[in-house]
Amino acid sequence: MVLGYLYAQLLPWTQGKKGSLLVLGSANVDESLRGYLTKYDCSSADINPIGGISKTDLRSFCRYMSQKYPELQNILKAPPTAELEPITSSYVQTDEEDMGMKYSELQVFGKLRKEQGCGPFAMFCKLIHIWGDKMSPEEVSRRVYLVMKF
Repeated sequence: MVLGYLYAQLLPWTQGKKGSLLVLGSANVDESLRGYLTKYDCSSADINPIGGISKTDLRSFCRYMSQKYPELQNILKAPPTAELEPITSSYVQTDEEDMGMKYSELQVFGKLRKEQGCGPFAMFCKLIHIWGDKMSPEEVSRRVYLVMKF
């Protein structure tokens, strides 16, 4: 991000123009909800056009638009990663592994929190009914804790 701001300041100057450019961010609402960001990452920007969109909705939109723009298929095939660790032939850091939950689960948390105004206990009670067949109450509790501790 620091380099992004450097280029945003220098690019107009190299072309003999005044002013500076805006830096676009790429953080999404799920990562913000989970607290999955660093000081100088994609959340530190002048404008964040996808800042209020969940990763699941964004992927659905890319899937729809890939009918017209096939190059978007490359984005859909790539696993979401912050690339904080070196990628090797045997290891790729993934966001979902780092956060301890899937983006589809984070979207549920976001809806419960924003649309229904749920706090930790209400969220836990609703998620027991939603995810009760997939995970134990202890696992649901752990995930609620992960989201609410930030």
